[in-house]
Amino acid sequence: MQNFNLPALGGGAGLRHEHFDEILAAKPPFKWFEIISDDFMDFGGYSRDRLMQIREHYQIISHGVCLAIGSTDPLDREYLRRMKKFCREIGSPWTSDHLCFTKVDHTNMLDLMPLPFTRETVKHVVERVRVVQQELELPFLLENITRYVTVSDREMSEAEFISEIVTQSGCGLLLDVTNAHLNSQFHGHDAWQFVSSLPLERIGQIHLAGWEAAEDGSFIDSHDAPVPPEVWELFKRVISKTGPTSVLVEWDNLLPPVSRLLDETQMADRVIASHAAQVAA
Repeated sequence: MQNFNLPALGGGAGLRHEHFDEILAAKPPFKWFEIISDDFMDFGGYSRDRLMQIREHYQIISHGVCLAIGSTDPLDREYLRRMKKFCREIGSPWTSDHLCFTKVDHTNMLDLMPLPFTRETVKHVVERVRVVQQELELPFLLENITRYVTVSDREMSEAEFISEIVTQSGCGLLLDVTNAHLNSQFHGHDAWQFVSSLPLERIGQIHLAGWEAAEDGSFIDSHDAPVPPEVWELFKRVISKTGPTSVLVEWDNLLPPVSRLLDETQMADRVIASHAAQVAA
């Protein structure tokens, strides 16, 4: 199995409302876009209409933020039914969400909170992922998050925790290379060692993004800057092991012109092409 048996779409970009009009008018040569599905699936009106117009010209991939796969609240089956319907409407060949919890006692914390790396948590998440996959009837990927803290209750490393969940549940992995790099800075480990310890054949998509550097030298995973050199270097190493995949450039705040976003996606394509050329040589 390579790329979790998903199509390798190459470089793509996060689709944000502010770029809708320019994309529809100019139709720049993006290969695909990822959307935050929670921003669209329960809404109609102008934005939904524009999204469906963009869908006529580009592949759209769904990415969620509200599944709360690690929460102890019961899974929201109605949410899953709406997600399934929405993914079919936009023609998304797979969907994804984050390996975290976001709800406590039915209250959305509006943040991606880290889980304890324990066998009990693995069992809990695996059971819920199986339900999600059964309900959605689509390939499902979990994304590694940025962890500003490490939950004290640990029985395994983060790489072991992620690996156990994706292999036991049968789901795929959305590898956020930026998150892997930032976590290595926060927690003092080697980013490549973390990545190479994962089941790389289950990676079906990759995220890249920039961040905000705070005055005290720390980082905020803000998705408001170009992908930095150190992330590009880590990404090159990942591609050398995974081969071609679907690579998203995330940019959520301080949005750049569409042309700059396109440049970043084409950089990802060049990395993939360079690896393919080396393999063929």
